[in-house]
Amino acid sequence: MGSKKERRRYFIVNYNIKPDGKFDEFVELSKKKIGTGKFAKATVILDCVNQEVLKCTLPGTEGLNIPYENLYKHYEKWYADVLQQFINS
Repeated sequence: MGSKKERRRYFIVNYNIKPDGKFDEFVELSKKKIGTGKFAKATVILDCVNQEVLKCTLPGTEGLNIPYENLYKHYEKWYADVLQQFINS
């Protein structure tokens, strides 16, 4: 059994696709356990402590097993400072 002080670091991404085909990207960082509602709504969820992909339902990736490293490197391009601060806090 895990302790209450177990480290959790989740990087959560939601995409909102607009009628014109463009999209908005919403990023959330969480230290709390992910509930079923948040899990169902999210497009991408990365566990930054255990370095695993919990969910990836990006369009065009159905059936693909995208490695954690690839997704992390992709998002790190834009969120490097925030990610490093969050993981190390």
